[in-house]
Amino acid sequence: MLQPRIVTSVAPYVTVAGALQATQLAHEDGFSGVEHSEDHLHCSVAAKPNCLAMLREFSADKHMHNSLHKTLHRPSIDSPDRAERKKAVEYTLKTLDYMEAAGIPRMVLHSFSDLPAFFSLKAERANRAGYLVGSNVVKVYGVLAPALRAYRRWKKEEVQANFMRSLEEIAKYAADKKVDGGRPIEIVFEEHYSDAIDYDLVPYGRGNFVNVIRGIDTAHHLIRTGKDLDLEGVSEPIHFHAVDTNGRIDDHRTIGTGRVHFENSLSAAIGRNLASAIVIEDGTRKSALRSKEVLAAMIKRIGTASRN
Repeated sequence: MLQPRIVTSVAPYVTVAGALQATQLAHEDGFSGVEHSEDHLHCSVAAKPNCLAMLREFSADKHMHNSLHKTLHRPSIDSPDRAERKKAVEYTLKTLDYMEAAGIPRMVLHSFSDLPAFFSLKAERANRAGYLVGSNVVKVYGVLAPALRAYRRWKKEEVQANFMRSLEEIAKYAADKKVDGGRPIEIVFEEHYSDAIDYDLVPYGRGNFVNVIRGIDTAHHLIRTGKDLDLEGVSEPIHFHAVDTNGRIDDHRTIGTGRVHFENSLSAAIGRNLASAIVIEDGTRKSALRSKEVLAAMIKRIGTASRN
């Protein structure tokens, strides 16, 4: 049984660092990798075009297990507007070019991006005040989520068809991008509490989706289903976002759904080697460090129990 690495989102570092320096700071903080932000990476490249090669070299030297989360801001890859969907896919393909140059082997995406583009990152380092405003916008989005989900259910066939078309285009392009000694970039389709996609519709790891894997987020799962995550029956690789709501592991909230309990699913993921890394998504460096300590203790406890 292999112990998974603990990876942080780039969020704790975006107000003080570009993509390269954020990775360096995360390494100093004891993390085994960074889940970068798509917009942050684009801004970092615009400010320092050579940062991709330097990021690849640093990550290889320090054995960092990096990934990238696609933007939540429009344009959206599931848009019924052909021009918007085309623009969203083209932006994603450009990101995959950057990922290949930086040696980032995995992109995480949702089926949509519907936050206003006005709030997207515009510089290598996020403005502190603006970043705070953006964080509050996300909280407001949580209030609107039920209405957005109802709309997506109403338009389910069209939305799902547009998304699957985009996912296939993105996965095909990613398959031709080589990292880690010649492996294709993987695309993670991660659940979200306000989408209306049939997750089992995606043929993970097969056919045109051979490099697509399932993405798990413990908070999104609880909000979406009303139940804690159960990995019973899951045998394929997953991308695991560990989130609870006690203020120690991650600072997400579940919009009144309750507290997440994910130790059982984490134990299953570790015991069956489903996830090579566990990602936390704290908003501050202090919170991320505390979450790392708690998660490391949880992983150690699971490992000890499995040997007894």
